[in-house]
Amino acid sequence: MEMNIDELRPHASRIHFTKTSASQINAIRRALLSDVPKMAIDDVEFHLGPIRDEATGKDYDSSTSLFDENVALRMGLLPIPTDLKQFRFKDKCVCKGEGCANCQIVYSIDKKGPCTVYSSDVVPMGDTKLTISEPNIPIVRLGSDQALLVYATAVMGTARTHAKWQVAQSAGLGYQPHVSVARAKECSDGCLKKIPTLCPGKVFSWTDGKLKVVNENGCVFCEACEKSCSHGSIKVEGDPTDIHFDFETDSSMTAREALRFALNDLRRRLEELRDAVVSIG
Repeated sequence: MEMNIDELRPHASRIHFTKTSASQINAIRRALLSDVPKMAIDDVEFHLGPIRDEATGKDYDSSTSLFDENVALRMGLLPIPTDLKQFRFKDKCVCKGEGCANCQIVYSIDKKGPCTVYSSDVVPMGDTKLTISEPNIPIVRLGSDQALLVYATAVMGTARTHAKWQVAQSAGLGYQPHVSVARAKECSDGCLKKIPTLCPGKVFSWTDGKLKVVNENGCVFCEACEKSCSHGSIKVEGDPTDIHFDFETDSSMTAREALRFALNDLRRRLEELRDAVVSIG
């Protein structure tokens, strides 16, 4: 297998794999989706009873337009900044699950209506570097007599347990397209001239009285060109050993960090499988 990174943005990447197979790339995809750990809010404590504004002396009702469970669920899906070198799973931490700065992050919300509570209102109680990087995610709307006072604890987990710990999103793969034009005797100019206008990927161009392939990588395998030409002058094939792979992250960590962890973890598990097989023999 050979790998070339075609595009690498902070939270998205496009990778070109050659001399490989779909099963190998799918193993990487599954590792990205299921095995990369991240921090996510797992416990939310809501203040019960009236909430007083010390500045005005006004009392607010400790309620929102949603059930507490729905607010907690939305908070659980927020992308919590995750440093894999710092944080540990609680059951593997030196604090033995008691909870410390190495295995949990505590956040708070203190908002009074009327307003909309956003992810920027989820404030870390400690290091400001742990502020949620996507500030405009709406959580809940508060009425004029409503207030929200909560304390939330984020811990490490993986998507094998719950989707809120899923780092990678929109992970998909596609074969490298190979488009060829071999004009059949029965095929007329009128048949081929319309192909460039039908192709959404702008793969073809009608130049000097010929249909030419000018952007093979733009092919999305829609088969519009093949279906339009009933004489078989156009052939589109995918190379199963030449694969493009795309994925994004939820911004809790960079695409580079997520990919590096997934590849290392996949190698570790394959080595464990190899050692187990050898021990059997």
